[in-house]
Amino acid sequence: TMADTQYLLKSDSGKLAKAYDSMSYTVFFFGPIPMLIRQDVQGCIYWLISILAVIGLNTLFTILRGYSHTLDGFVIFCVVIGWTALYNNWHRKRLLKQNYQEVEKHDVTNRILFF
Repeated sequence: TMADTQYLLKSDSGKLAKAYDSMSYTVFFFGPIPMLIRQDVQGCIYWLISILAVIGLNTLFTILRGYSHTLDGFVIFCVVIGWTALYNNWHRKRLLKQNYQEVEKHDVTNRILFF
């Protein structure tokens, strides 16, 4: 199923942010671009570090094995699947730690229409 949107409202500034609560298909297909659109620089940096670390370790192991076999594509695919499964929940928890509070969808609509 597609991700369910949950609207969050930052209590001190009134800033709205969206958070999702299931797999991030956008991260699967577009990598760190959705993180940058959400202004999640930390998530983008972690994504890049994890991909580069996997490529580096796989390259090191390939050299140590004498270039006999490499699993580059499969290992990178596994890391991307991990990010797909975990990113939305991780992003939502970080927003809640930054004093965002969950708000009902109709409250968000009323806030936009009447303020």
